[in-house]
Amino acid sequence: MLLAIAVMATACQRSEETSPSSKVQAETPAAAAQPAASPDEKPSQEMARMMELMQAIYGPADGGHVIAELPDYGDARGKSQYRITPVGMHEIAPDRVALVANANDASDETPGHGQPGLLNVYLLRKQDGKWKVERRFENVAEMGSWGRLGSVEWVELGEGRPGFAVVAGGTWQGISIRDMALFDLGDPKLRNLATKIGLVGSDNKGDCDERRHRCWSVKGKWRFERTAQQAYDDLVFDFSGYTESRPEDSAEDVARSRSAVSNSARYALRDGDYVLASGEHSVPNP
Repeated sequence: MLLAIAVMATACQRSEETSPSSKVQAETPAAAAQPAASPDEKPSQEMARMMELMQAIYGPADGGHVIAELPDYGDARGKSQYRITPVGMHEIAPDRVALVANANDASDETPGHGQPGLLNVYLLRKQDGKWKVERRFENVAEMGSWGRLGSVEWVELGEGRPGFAVVAGGTWQGISIRDMALFDLGDPKLRNLATKIGLVGSDNKGDCDERRHRCWSVKGKWRFERTAQQAYDDLVFDFSGYTESRPEDSAEDVARSRSAVSNSARYALRDGDYVLASGEHSVPNP
């Protein structure tokens, strides 16, 4: 399947209720025909704050990005010049922040559809009025399309465990997919905790006509649920949408049969990965 050329996540706001179970929720749309908004389109005040942090890390900026030498993805022994653009920031504690940035080859100003963004993460603390880098993770993962990582959601993975999710994807020849990655900011290796989770949204709306024996559109709405005596919250998906199918040997004028998708799946952290604990993950993998 041509989707194999789309390199997805490798190793990807919490609202509290008064009930014992706290939840974080976000929706992952199945279709992504247009690339996500450029980081340069962030509100000017937020971008100014993020660029202040970027300059504390790398020095002088060039507009909404910095140019710096980073380890090459997949080959830490090599280094190249990269264009690094902030994507999001989050206050972990007073005078302590996390910053997520997207990197691309500095010589490539127009990344193509099949080119992912490179994930860079920094933890900074303000001391004596100046930002100091506590930890940095440079070019640790690649995901997304058009040279962009995707959208960043700040989450709490458990009591006192700040982290973030990256939801990314794209559309290839009428088929759209969405994937996610999860990271624990307290993890010294910053590994993706969601490598065993399937796609969180997909559809073939742009390629569904009378020739196709199978069509679908399914999306997952996800949230974290706290469980007593667990260091990490469970990750719960609510799936919705539809699938359509007919026998492979049927004529094109035979109508497809439609089935609604409406179910949930629960994932729990086991040995460093979120794995399926109950239910069924219903998003088709093209």
